[in-house]
Amino acid sequence: MKKEVSLLLFIAAMAISGCVTQDTDNPEEELQEEIAQTEVQDQPDATVEEESVVMEEENAEPQNESIVENETAEEPVDEEEFQIIQPRLTYENAYNGPLYATSEQIGEGYPIEKYMDNLDRNGVNWFIGFFTYLDEPEENHLVTSSGLGYVISAVQKYPRRIIPYYNPGLGGEEVESLVGDRLTAMYRTNLAATERVAGDGFIRGLGEVETQEWSVAHDSPQVRQLFDLAKANGIDAMFHPVARKISQVEQIAEAYPETTFIIHMYRSDLDESRSELIRILREHDNVYFSIDAAHIAHLNNMDIVYDLEEDTIGRSKSAFISTFDSNYNTMLSEAVSDYRPLVEGAPDKVIWGTEMGPEYSFEPEVYDRMVRISRKLIGQMGQEYQEGLGYRNALEAFGEGTVISGITVTDTTGWPLCTSNQMDSCDGECGIDGEGETELEPEKEACFQACLLETQCIDNPEDDS
Repeated sequence: MKKEVSLLLFIAAMAISGCVTQDTDNPEEELQEEIAQTEVQDQPDATVEEESVVMEEENAEPQNESIVENETAEEPVDEEEFQIIQPRLTYENAYNGPLYATSEQIGEGYPIEKYMDNLDRNGVNWFIGFFTYLDEPEENHLVTSSGLGYVISAVQKYPRRIIPYYNPGLGGEEVESLVGDRLTAMYRTNLAATERVAGDGFIRGLGEVETQEWSVAHDSPQVRQLFDLAKANGIDAMFHPVARKISQVEQIAEAYPETTFIIHMYRSDLDESRSELIRILREHDNVYFSIDAAHIAHLNNMDIVYDLEEDTIGRSKSAFISTFDSNYNTMLSEAVSDYRPLVEGAPDKVIWGTEMGPEYSFEPEVYDRMVRISRKLIGQMGQEYQEGLGYRNALEAFGEGTVISGITVTDTTGWPLCTSNQMDSCDGECGIDGEGETELEPEKEACFQACLLETQCIDNPEDDS
């Protein structure tokens, strides 16, 4: 169900020329003339689609994927009006307007400044972030490096831009044995603790709920416990259905008419259920579908940003860039064919995100490529659909980001990882059996976090027993 938002501030943005660059009568001739003036050094085999990148910065070179570093501090945001961020990286024959990302798996602990640099450079104004923390938050133990403290700190630094969703941070298959009372209890406990610390309405949704990994039905009583919890808290939910259970998406939508759902699907599942999905989107106001960059960059049944992840950031980035650049045209063409019927069939119900999770995917060279292919895909939809897909549909459904103040979060920038001796010392002080306790009692967890704060070191997962 759509939330009321004021769109008056976008009238000026709509009037800005150049948001969408129109195709010329002879685009191939135009592109060839542009290419003659530009060498793309990181694409020596000329296998990437031949396109020019239009940038505001002087002397910026497109051969480096037009990555632009922030040179000035971010200006404070007026509390009464959000200032639209236009992209600094724009592309010929693409949608070059504002973006609203609706499927962002930034987890916890990733440097928020680095992440927001990516967004600013690419004109991503708002994002729904799937934030994860398993430990019950305590007001006196909030730190910028992890947990609820990381989320609050990010929202305080970037007001009106972040829409926090909550997930305990457990993966799909590994959590299936918990689905039902145990998993719901984790969500319920931490939602309640978050509300005590950050107030009602800080968390705006649950997700991503990785139902695609579970053998139980999407609308089974065990899974519905989570949607019951979302309903009780007046928040949204995001989940990942599969084609053979697509009818259950409709059953969920009808069972929870006051809850807004975001879904996305693998490309193979989309192919198998597209017609039924379009019907569900058209007939149910509370269901939205996110087209995500991680699924746009799809090759040989692989979502390459996940399937090319290696054991280091450097190797992952190298493998991704090589595959992406040499197969760019093919991936874009196939994505347009797959997603155009969806956009045309339910234009008001389709939104955009990245769905990127591996740490290397937030590296500028990777992130910029994923937004680039997304903007090109949006630009190949009908012009009447482009702003809706880029940001308007999401803004009308989910609104601007959260604003919060008056909560102290300890800045752990510069703190080292805890040594084994420090971890053992805190375990002993709190009566924790390092080898025997995998899930701590709340009192012991609170004691442990307080000990780390006093020691001024960051919990080292490699030293967790």
